[in-house]
Amino acid sequence: MEDFLQRTKTKLSRNKHLDKVHVVLGKKSCDLDSLISALAYAYYLEKVSPPNIVCLPVLNISRREICYHTETRFILEELNIPESLHIFRDEINLYQLNSEGKLFLTLVNSSTLTSEDKNLESAVVKVIIPEEQNDGNLELLESASSLVAKELLQKAPELITQQLAHLLR
Repeated sequence: MEDFLQRTKTKLSRNKHLDKVHVVLGKKSCDLDSLISALAYAYYLEKVSPPNIVCLPVLNISRREICYHTETRFILEELNIPESLHIFRDEINLYQLNSEGKLFLTLVNSSTLTSEDKNLESAVVKVIIPEEQNDGNLELLESASSLVAKELLQKAPELITQQLAHLLR
């Protein structure tokens, strides 16, 4: 996962004139399930997309806000994924990419964009959101990361590394 993040960050910094950018974006709360889903799904897209498309997991918070997300920071440290390799929402101009027709957007853990992001709706190509399942008196909610894991297992099981399996677990 660290190699993937390093490659995508390098591609982004070297290529100011990107053909297409596929951003995987989680909820504004940047909860752990959103982060894991965005990382895993962007990794999958990077492996199956044409070389002219850069696939990026973007944390839907500013870099300075990461200090408030202790659970997220803990998992990233446990997996030896340095914070410096992540792309935060304040570090990429999604509006410009969209206006240039270069943006593909996958939403994880949210089916709608915030009101300030409504003009990005035209770029949304996929939404990965768990559905509530009512089982008698219990309401079960499948996680977005379990949906991503299912898709990976069905479409590209050979891409699941030990680190990715640990992350999805």
